[in-house]
Amino acid sequence: MVSEVKEIMNMKKLNITLAILVAAVMAGNAQTSVTSEVVGYQTRVAPRGLTPLSLPLVKNPIFAGTVTSKSGTSIALGSVIPVGTSIAKPYYLEVTSGDLAGERVDVVITPGSANVVMNSTSPGNTSNLSTLANGTSVVVREHTTLGDLDSACSPALVGSDDDNVCDRILFMVNGAFVNYMKRSDGWYEDGGYDEMSALPIRPGVGCFLWRKSNTATTLTQVGTVRSNKFARPFNAGYQFYAPAYPLDITPNGMGATSANGWSTGERIHIFANGTFVANLLDTSDTTGGSGGTWYEDGGYDALNSAVLISSSQAALVWRAASSPGIVETSPVSQ
Repeated sequence: MVSEVKEIMNMKKLNITLAILVAAVMAGNAQTSVTSEVVGYQTRVAPRGLTPLSLPLVKNPIFAGTVTSKSGTSIALGSVIPVGTSIAKPYYLEVTSGDLAGERVDVVITPGSANVVMNSTSPGNTSNLSTLANGTSVVVREHTTLGDLDSACSPALVGSDDDNVCDRILFMVNGAFVNYMKRSDGWYEDGGYDEMSALPIRPGVGCFLWRKSNTATTLTQVGTVRSNKFARPFNAGYQFYAPAYPLDITPNGMGATSANGWSTGERIHIFANGTFVANLLDTSDTTGGSGGTWYEDGGYDALNSAVLISSSQAALVWRAASSPGIVETSPVSQ
Protein backbone atom coordinates (compact mmCIF):
# COMPACT_ATOMS: atom_id res chain seq x y z
CA MET A 1 0.00 0.00 0.00
CA VAL A 2 2.79 2.46 0.86
CA SER A 3 4.59 1.86 -2.43
CA GLU A 4 1.33 2.26 -4.36
CA VAL A 5 0.55 5.64 -2.83
CA LYS A 6 4.12 6.83 -3.22
CA GLU A 7 3.84 6.02 -6.89
CA ILE A 8 0.60 7.98 -7.16
CA MET A 9 2.29 10.92 -5.49
CA ASN A 10 5.25 10.71 -7.87
CA MET A 11 2.98 10.60 -10.90
CA LYS A 12 0.92 13.53 -9.73
CA LYS A 13 3.94 15.48 -8.43
CA LEU A 14 2.39 16.24 -5.08
CA ASN A 15 4.56 18.67 -3.16
CA ILE A 16 4.20 17.18 0.30
CA THR A 17 6.35 14.94 2.40
CA LEU A 18 4.58 11.67 3.10
CA ALA A 19 4.01 11.29 6.82
CA ILE A 20 1.22 8.77 7.40
CA LEU A 21 -1.07 6.61 5.34
CA VAL A 22 -4.42 6.12 6.99
CA ALA A 23 -6.22 2.99 5.81
CA ALA A 24 -9.88 2.49 6.66
CA VAL A 25 -11.01 -1.09 6.22
CA MET A 26 -14.70 -1.90 5.91
CA ALA A 27 -15.89 -5.49 5.72
CA GLY A 28 -19.27 -6.69 4.57
CA ASN A 29 -20.85 -9.57 2.70
CA ALA A 30 -17.50 -11.40 2.54
CA GLN A 31 -16.07 -8.42 0.64
CA THR A 32 -13.47 -5.97 1.88
CA SER A 33 -12.74 -2.54 0.43
CA VAL A 34 -9.77 -0.37 1.39
CA THR A 35 -9.43 3.36 0.94
CA SER A 36 -6.42 5.48 1.80
CA GLU A 37 -5.90 9.13 2.54
CA VAL A 38 -2.64 10.82 1.66
CA VAL A 39 -1.44 12.59 4.77
CA GLY A 40 1.72 14.64 4.92
CA TYR A 41 3.23 18.03 5.58
CA GLN A 42 4.36 21.03 3.62
CA THR A 43 6.82 23.71 4.73
CA ARG A 44 7.32 27.35 3.77
CA VAL A 45 10.21 29.52 4.98
CA ALA A 46 9.23 33.13 5.68
CA PRO A 47 12.15 35.56 6.07
CA ARG A 48 11.76 39.16 7.19
CA GLY A 49 9.20 40.91 5.03
CA LEU A 50 6.23 39.64 3.04
CA THR A 51 5.81 35.98 2.12
CA PRO A 52 2.75 34.76 0.17
CA LEU A 53 1.25 31.62 1.73
CA SER A 54 -0.90 28.76 0.54
CA LEU A 55 -2.28 26.13 2.93
CA PRO A 56 -3.61 23.38 0.62
CA LEU A 57 -3.86 20.53 3.11
CA VAL A 58 -7.11 19.95 4.97
CA LYS A 59 -8.14 18.72 8.40
CA ASN A 60 -9.81 15.38 8.85
CA PRO A 61 -13.59 15.68 8.55
CA ILE A 62 -15.73 15.66 11.66
CA PHE A 63 -18.46 14.14 9.49
CA ALA A 64 -18.30 12.12 6.28
CA GLY A 65 -21.51 10.66 4.96
CA THR A 66 -24.67 11.61 3.10
CA VAL A 67 -27.39 14.21 3.18
CA THR A 68 -30.87 13.01 4.13
CA SER A 69 -32.72 16.28 3.48
CA LYS A 70 -32.35 20.03 3.00
CA SER A 71 -34.82 22.72 3.97
CA GLY A 72 -33.81 26.34 3.46
CA THR A 73 -30.43 26.74 5.14
CA SER A 74 -30.79 23.60 7.27
CA ILE A 75 -29.09 20.42 6.05
CA ALA A 76 -29.87 17.08 7.69
CA LEU A 77 -27.01 14.57 7.71
CA GLY A 78 -27.06 10.80 7.89
CA SER A 79 -25.53 10.75 11.37
CA VAL A 80 -24.82 13.19 14.17
CA ILE A 81 -21.91 15.54 14.62
CA PRO A 82 -19.79 13.92 17.35
CA VAL A 83 -20.55 14.99 20.90
CA GLY A 84 -17.66 17.01 22.26
CA THR A 85 -16.85 18.74 18.96
CA SER A 86 -15.87 22.34 19.68
CA ILE A 87 -18.45 24.94 18.73
CA ALA A 88 -15.81 27.68 19.03
CA LYS A 89 -14.21 26.56 15.76
CA PRO A 90 -15.41 27.52 12.25
CA TYR A 91 -16.60 24.74 9.94
CA TYR A 92 -17.50 24.22 6.31
CA LEU A 93 -19.40 21.58 4.38
CA GLU A 94 -17.92 20.31 1.13
CA VAL A 95 -19.94 18.30 -1.41
CA THR A 96 -18.06 15.21 -2.58
CA SER A 97 -20.47 13.56 -5.05
CA GLY A 98 -23.08 14.41 -7.65
CA ASP A 99 -23.57 17.51 -9.76
CA LEU A 100 -22.51 19.83 -6.93
CA ALA A 101 -19.25 18.01 -6.14
CA GLY A 102 -16.61 20.52 -5.08
CA GLU A 103 -19.02 23.21 -3.87
CA ARG A 104 -18.56 24.54 -0.33
CA VAL A 105 -20.59 26.41 2.28
CA ASP A 106 -19.71 27.60 5.76
CA VAL A 107 -21.92 25.96 8.37
CA VAL A 108 -22.81 26.18 12.04
CA ILE A 109 -22.77 22.84 13.82
CA THR A 110 -24.45 21.48 16.93
CA PRO A 111 -22.59 18.57 18.56
CA GLY A 112 -24.88 15.59 19.00
CA SER A 113 -27.22 16.81 16.26
CA ALA A 114 -27.51 15.56 12.68
CA ASN A 115 -28.41 19.05 11.42
CA VAL A 116 -26.02 21.77 10.27
CA VAL A 117 -27.07 25.27 9.28
CA MET A 118 -25.59 27.12 6.33
CA ASN A 119 -24.19 30.59 6.89
CA SER A 120 -25.91 31.98 3.82
CA THR A 121 -24.02 35.31 3.87
CA SER A 122 -20.51 33.88 4.18
CA PRO A 123 -18.03 35.12 1.53
CA GLY A 124 -16.56 31.62 1.54
CA ASN A 125 -19.65 30.00 0.02
CA THR A 126 -19.32 28.83 -3.58
CA SER A 127 -22.99 27.85 -3.97
CA ASN A 128 -26.32 28.11 -2.20
CA LEU A 129 -26.75 24.33 -2.70
CA SER A 130 -30.33 24.88 -3.85
CA THR A 131 -30.25 21.63 -5.84
CA LEU A 132 -28.56 19.50 -3.17
CA ALA A 133 -30.13 16.06 -3.51
CA ASN A 134 -30.85 13.53 -0.79
CA GLY A 135 -28.14 10.88 -0.72
CA THR A 136 -25.40 13.25 -1.85
CA SER A 137 -22.07 12.61 -0.14
CA VAL A 138 -20.58 15.45 1.88
CA VAL A 139 -17.90 16.10 4.46
CA VAL A 140 -17.83 18.67 7.24
CA ARG A 141 -14.39 19.99 8.11
CA GLU A 142 -12.92 22.48 10.53
CA HIS A 143 -11.36 25.48 8.83
CA THR A 144 -7.69 26.29 9.16
CA THR A 145 -7.56 29.51 11.18
CA LEU A 146 -5.27 32.34 12.20
CA GLY A 147 -4.84 30.62 15.54
CA ASP A 148 -3.48 27.51 13.81
CA LEU A 149 -0.50 29.53 12.61
CA ASP A 150 0.67 29.98 16.20
CA SER A 151 1.61 26.30 16.52
CA ALA A 152 2.60 25.90 12.85
CA CYS A 153 5.48 28.39 12.86
CA SER A 154 8.96 27.86 14.26
CA PRO A 155 10.44 30.08 15.58
CA ALA A 156 7.10 31.29 16.86
CA LEU A 157 5.37 34.29 15.37
CA VAL A 158 6.02 37.42 17.40
CA GLY A 159 3.08 38.74 19.37
CA SER A 160 3.42 42.31 20.57
CA ASP A 161 1.38 45.43 21.15
CA ASP A 162 4.10 47.36 19.31
CA ASP A 163 3.20 47.71 15.61
CA ASN A 164 6.89 47.76 14.71
CA VAL A 165 7.49 44.37 16.32
CA CYS A 166 4.39 42.21 15.86
CA ASP A 167 4.04 39.79 12.95
CA ARG A 168 0.99 40.11 10.71
CA ILE A 169 -1.21 38.21 8.29
CA LEU A 170 -2.69 40.10 5.34
CA PHE A 171 -5.89 38.98 3.61
CA MET A 172 -7.33 40.53 0.47
CA VAL A 173 -10.84 41.82 1.17
CA ASN A 174 -12.83 43.64 -1.53
CA GLY A 175 -9.69 44.34 -3.54
CA ALA A 176 -7.52 45.65 -0.69
CA PHE A 177 -5.22 44.01 1.84
CA VAL A 178 -6.40 43.98 5.47
CA ASN A 179 -3.87 43.51 8.29
CA TYR A 180 -4.37 41.09 11.17
CA MET A 181 -1.85 41.73 13.93
CA LYS A 182 -0.33 39.13 16.24
CA ARG A 183 -0.71 40.83 19.63
CA SER A 184 0.48 39.68 23.03
CA ASP A 185 -2.97 38.20 23.73
CA GLY A 186 -4.05 36.93 20.30
CA TRP A 187 -4.94 38.06 16.79
CA TYR A 188 -6.69 41.36 16.04
CA GLU A 189 -7.69 43.16 12.88
CA ASP A 190 -5.72 46.38 12.57
CA GLY A 191 -7.72 48.89 14.58
CA GLY A 192 -10.16 46.25 15.83
CA TYR A 193 -11.03 45.08 19.34
CA ASP A 194 -12.32 41.54 18.75
CA GLU A 195 -9.91 38.63 19.19
CA MET A 196 -9.75 36.87 15.81
CA SER A 197 -7.85 33.61 16.34
CA ALA A 198 -10.87 31.72 14.94
CA LEU A 199 -10.86 33.67 11.67
CA PRO A 200 -10.86 31.12 8.80
CA ILE A 201 -8.12 30.90 6.21
CA ARG A 202 -10.53 29.58 3.62
CA PRO A 203 -9.73 26.85 1.08
CA GLY A 204 -8.17 28.17 -2.10
CA VAL A 205 -7.52 31.59 -0.58
CA GLY A 206 -3.98 32.89 -0.04
CA CYS A 207 -2.57 35.36 2.43
CA PHE A 208 0.65 37.23 3.19
CA LEU A 209 2.75 36.57 6.27
CA TRP A 210 4.50 39.81 7.18
CA ARG A 211 7.47 38.81 9.31
CA LYS A 212 8.97 41.71 11.27
CA SER A 213 11.81 39.81 12.91
CA ASN A 214 15.21 39.48 11.23
CA THR A 215 15.00 35.75 12.00
CA ALA A 216 13.11 33.67 9.44
CA THR A 217 10.29 31.41 10.57
CA THR A 218 9.26 28.11 8.98
CA LEU A 219 5.57 27.36 8.64
CA THR A 220 4.78 23.64 8.63
CA GLN A 221 1.28 22.62 7.64
CA VAL A 222 0.29 19.06 8.47
CA GLY A 223 -2.85 17.61 6.95
CA THR A 224 -4.59 15.52 4.34
CA VAL A 225 -4.77 15.95 0.58
CA ARG A 226 -8.45 16.42 -0.25
CA SER A 227 -9.60 13.58 -2.48
CA ASN A 228 -12.72 15.32 -3.78
CA LYS A 229 -13.28 17.94 -6.44
CA PHE A 230 -12.85 21.66 -5.72
CA ALA A 231 -15.05 24.44 -7.11
CA ARG A 232 -13.09 27.58 -8.06
CA PRO A 233 -15.32 30.58 -8.85
CA PHE A 234 -13.75 33.99 -9.47
CA ASN A 235 -14.94 37.46 -8.54
CA ALA A 236 -14.44 40.48 -10.74
CA GLY A 237 -11.26 42.31 -9.77
CA TYR A 238 -8.41 41.10 -7.59
CA GLN A 239 -8.34 37.95 -5.46
CA PHE A 240 -5.51 36.11 -3.72
CA TYR A 241 -5.42 32.68 -5.37
CA ALA A 242 -3.99 29.65 -3.55
CA PRO A 243 -3.76 26.03 -4.73
CA ALA A 244 -6.45 23.67 -3.42
CA TYR A 245 -4.05 20.72 -3.62
CA PRO A 246 -0.29 20.50 -2.94
CA LEU A 247 0.53 20.93 -6.63
CA ASP A 248 2.54 23.52 -8.53
CA ILE A 249 0.23 25.53 -10.78
CA THR A 250 0.63 26.61 -14.40
CA PRO A 251 -1.82 28.87 -16.29
CA ASN A 252 -3.03 25.79 -18.19
CA GLY A 253 -3.40 23.96 -14.88
CA MET A 254 -5.58 26.82 -13.62
CA GLY A 255 -7.80 26.49 -16.66
CA ALA A 256 -6.80 30.06 -17.55
CA THR A 257 -7.84 29.95 -21.20
CA SER A 258 -10.49 31.56 -23.36
CA ALA A 259 -12.37 28.24 -23.38
CA ASN A 260 -13.00 28.78 -19.65
CA GLY A 261 -14.03 32.41 -19.98
CA TRP A 262 -10.65 34.12 -19.56
CA SER A 263 -10.12 37.21 -21.70
CA THR A 264 -7.25 39.30 -23.04
CA GLY A 265 -5.61 41.44 -20.38
CA GLU A 266 -6.54 39.28 -17.42
CA ARG A 267 -3.57 38.81 -15.14
CA ILE A 268 -1.72 36.56 -12.72
CA HIS A 269 0.63 38.54 -10.46
CA ILE A 270 3.34 36.51 -8.77
CA PHE A 271 5.23 37.96 -5.81
CA ALA A 272 9.00 37.80 -6.27
CA ASN A 273 11.86 39.74 -4.68
CA GLY A 274 9.49 42.00 -2.78
CA THR A 275 7.24 43.03 -5.67
CA PHE A 276 4.43 41.74 -7.84
CA VAL A 277 5.32 40.63 -11.37
CA ALA A 278 2.43 40.71 -13.85
CA ASN A 279 1.68 37.94 -16.35
CA LEU A 280 -0.98 38.69 -18.95
CA LEU A 281 -3.19 36.66 -21.26
CA ASP A 282 -3.49 37.46 -24.97
CA THR A 283 -6.34 35.41 -26.43
CA SER A 284 -5.54 36.57 -29.97
CA ASP A 285 -2.12 34.91 -29.77
CA THR A 286 -2.23 31.12 -30.12
CA THR A 287 1.50 30.52 -29.65
CA GLY A 288 0.82 28.89 -26.29
CA GLY A 289 -2.42 27.21 -27.31
CA SER A 290 -5.82 27.74 -28.86
CA GLY A 291 -7.09 29.37 -25.67
CA GLY A 292 -4.53 32.19 -25.83
CA THR A 293 -0.99 32.78 -24.66
CA TRP A 294 0.36 33.91 -21.31
CA TYR A 295 3.37 36.26 -21.22
CA GLU A 296 5.24 38.01 -18.46
CA ASP A 297 4.59 41.75 -18.85
CA GLY A 298 7.16 42.86 -21.39
CA GLY A 299 8.30 39.29 -22.09
CA TYR A 300 8.28 37.16 -25.22
CA ASP A 301 8.23 33.59 -23.90
CA ALA A 302 4.94 31.71 -23.74
CA LEU A 303 4.22 30.73 -20.11
CA ASN A 304 1.12 28.56 -20.51
CA SER A 305 2.96 25.49 -19.21
CA ALA A 306 5.33 27.32 -16.86
CA VAL A 307 4.91 26.98 -13.09
CA LEU A 308 3.83 30.40 -11.84
CA ILE A 309 2.47 29.37 -8.44
CA SER A 310 4.14 26.75 -6.25
CA SER A 311 1.99 24.67 -3.93
CA SER A 312 3.06 26.68 -0.86
CA GLN A 313 2.58 30.09 -2.48
CA ALA A 314 -0.30 32.34 -3.43
CA ALA A 315 -0.69 34.73 -6.35
CA LEU A 316 -2.81 37.77 -7.07
CA VAL A 317 -5.30 37.12 -9.87
CA TRP A 318 -7.23 39.85 -11.68
CA ARG A 319 -10.40 38.98 -13.57
CA ALA A 320 -12.34 41.45 -15.69
CA ALA A 321 -15.66 39.86 -14.72
CA SER A 322 -16.95 37.29 -12.28
CA SER A 323 -16.82 33.71 -13.48
CA PRO A 324 -17.93 30.29 -12.23
CA GLY A 325 -14.41 29.12 -13.06
CA ILE A 326 -13.69 25.42 -13.26
CA VAL A 327 -14.16 22.47 -10.97
CA GLU A 328 -10.72 21.09 -10.16
CA THR A 329 -10.09 17.37 -9.80
CA SER A 330 -8.03 15.91 -6.98
CA PRO A 331 -4.74 14.22 -7.89
CA VAL A 332 -5.62 11.49 -5.37
CA SER A 333 -9.26 10.92 -6.28
CA GLN A 334 -10.67 7.75 -4.75
